Amino acid sequence: MTSSPVFEWHPARYLQASDLADDFALLVLNQPLKNGTSLRKLWNNASVRVAADGGANRLYELSSFQGKFSNLQAIIGDLDSLTPIVREFYSSQPQPAQVIHDRDQESSDFGKAIKWIRDSYKMDIVALGGIGGRVDQGISQLHHLYLFQPGTGYDEGRIFLLSGSSLTFLLKTGRHLIHVREDGEHDVFAKHVGIVPLREPSHITTRGLEWDVTDWMSQIGGKISTSNHILPGTKHIEIETTKDVLFTIALRQVDSEDDS
Repeated sequence: MTSSPVFEWHPARYLQASDLADDFALLVLNQPLKNGTSLRKLWNNASVRVAADGGANRLYELSSFQGKFSNLQAIIGDLDSLTPIVREFYSSQPQPAQVIHDRDQESSDFGKAIKWIRDSYKMDIVALGGIGGRVDQGISQLHHLYLFQPGTGYDEGRIFLLSGSSLTFLLKTGRHLIHVREDGEHDVFAKHVGIVPLREPSHITTRGLEWDVTDWMSQIGGKISTSNHILPGTKHIEIETTKDVLFTIALRQVDSEDDS
């Protein structure tokens, strides 16, 4: 590989009961949620918790809701989805959530929430509910990975999209060292990964995957790397890309998600 800058990633830390994770903001989107282990660990690990408009409804409506997810810092958006009962609930907590009505019709609730977090805090963002719902909504969420991470690095923080089955983030042009397992913790990722050059073609080189490639031309409408595998026992993988690409990794599905 070349001598380009190396970006290092520890995505598993967000999903583990660990004090190793850096400060991050949890952003709840208006997509169905499951009250499982992953949500509770994310909630407990997050330094800031924000809902994008109807995302607050999703938290409130969890079947086993007992106030576990009541300490929101803010609810932000055009507020066309937020119900009165949910607004009242979060506004009446001992530490009430800010309810912020942003009327900008040229930005999504997702974008409004990212901007508010960026203006108020300087930290990474894990968006819960990413890549769900309608196809156009999913494309919009991927669009935000590019829109809110401009330039050659991650000066304003990194954004992760977390769904019930995978974690997705943007790999900038350069070299990336992605830790897929952390010492002393249970695995949170399964074996499947994908590398997709959504915006423009890229030459990709990988190490640590079952089907590694070297200076491999990849583009939408041509060859793309999907359903590749992390080798058993591998702790990290290396990816070098000549253009920005999306990286997605499957989550390990545990037997039960409703334990306390």
